[in-house]
Amino acid sequence: MTQRRMFEDLRSFMDALHEAGELQDVRASVDKDWELGAICRETQDRVGPALVFRNISGHRTPLVTNVLGTVARYALALDVPPNIRDIQAHWKSALLNPVKPVVVSDAPCKQVKLEEIDLARDPFPVPLWHPLDHRPALGTFHAVITREPGSDWLNVGMYRNLVYGKDVLGCSIQATRHIARHWRAWKALGKPMPIAIAVGLDPYLILTGVSSIPAEHSEYEVAGGLKGAPIQLVQAETSDLLVPANAEMILEGEISLDETIPQEGPFGEFAGYQGLEKYNAPLMHVRTVTHRRDPYFQGTLEGRAPNESTIVRGIGRSMIVYDHLRRCGMPGIVDVCVTPGGCAQFHCVVSIEKIYEGQVREIMGLVWGQPDMYVKHVVVVDQDIDPWDPAKVEWAIATRVQASRDVEILRSGSTAKLDASQVPSLRGITDLMGIDATKPILQYQQEGREFPPLADPTSEDLERVRQRWAEYGIRG
Repeated sequence: MTQRRMFEDLRSFMDALHEAGELQDVRASVDKDWELGAICRETQDRVGPALVFRNISGHRTPLVTNVLGTVARYALALDVPPNIRDIQAHWKSALLNPVKPVVVSDAPCKQVKLEEIDLARDPFPVPLWHPLDHRPALGTFHAVITREPGSDWLNVGMYRNLVYGKDVLGCSIQATRHIARHWRAWKALGKPMPIAIAVGLDPYLILTGVSSIPAEHSEYEVAGGLKGAPIQLVQAETSDLLVPANAEMILEGEISLDETIPQEGPFGEFAGYQGLEKYNAPLMHVRTVTHRRDPYFQGTLEGRAPNESTIVRGIGRSMIVYDHLRRCGMPGIVDVCVTPGGCAQFHCVVSIEKIYEGQVREIMGLVWGQPDMYVKHVVVVDQDIDPWDPAKVEWAIATRVQASRDVEILRSGSTAKLDASQVPSLRGITDLMGIDATKPILQYQQEGREFPPLADPTSEDLERVRQRWAEYGIRG
């Protein structure tokens, strides 16, 4: 049996990307406050490689981005063939077989301790990712680590961190996120909340940090399941938090009880628009910074699809919805796609084996009720439709749906406050729409008819053609 390839840190994954021809150095001088974001946007639109910016004006520290920006690179991280099916199988195994982390004493992330913290200087080439951003954003592809007081539950998530001073960061805390639950508990105790930010991570921590792992479940353990071995952690310098031992850098501090940022944001967000500003937002004082020798800074350009973020969040969140439906005991679930074009959040397609009437509506309700997601629109299709194929999903909607019969609209849902379809005064509230794009078998039976058969070659004929494909001399 071939041993699975594992990556202990960002650097080893970068080596693998380089070997695969998926990583490119940019050695031309680049301005981080207008040019870098534009280069990333153009690269993502061209489905280009991972990038290492080696010559950012005013900085020696290189910046790494787009390392997981394609399905092929995502698959390389998991050491599986480059297709959604093998990625899904690996995720299913990881969710069923999480691996507990191990705590080590010798950690590369502590090789250097900064004597003076200045988030505008090396090792922090923090970009102004979008031209209308309020401040440079340190946190776009990182891990924010907090602990619920009196509990073993560590949350590892990605929350935006804009730079507001030499040692001051904002921390975007939405009321429904797990970090907000921790923050409410610390405030109830009348204590500031310890917090750590890890930058420059192995791919497994990135994949789990954005995937809406359920509350009180461990991102570290699911990451270990994806890796197939324990994630190495180390004790933080200033708190009881456990941080990734092989990260490029660790920032430690606390969320203040009585200080806030008068205005936090706007920032160019995952939905592809400038997110709204927040007022009197939580403030993080950075007390300690440690890093590896000659570190890399890592980030990603948020915004509209296609981009690295929608690839990573879409696949992981699809698996979390699939697992949620499985845990709820819903039969007949074949596949789930939280679509990249739906911002890897708002649109979900569920493929099913339809077993009973009412099943489709029950699935819609369960998806809307998943507590860590903000799905607005649910499309349910038959098992002959690949939910990852937009053309086939659209075909199912076009040929199997009657709006008065198959479309459900609810006017009482909740959504992310970054959803620009809603006016500012109503942000966080949304209509929910479900589309039953399965075959109307019952309605046909009531008329004594059968739903029309597919106008496709038989599977046997297609297989015979595939076996002779080379003889035809047709490219592709």
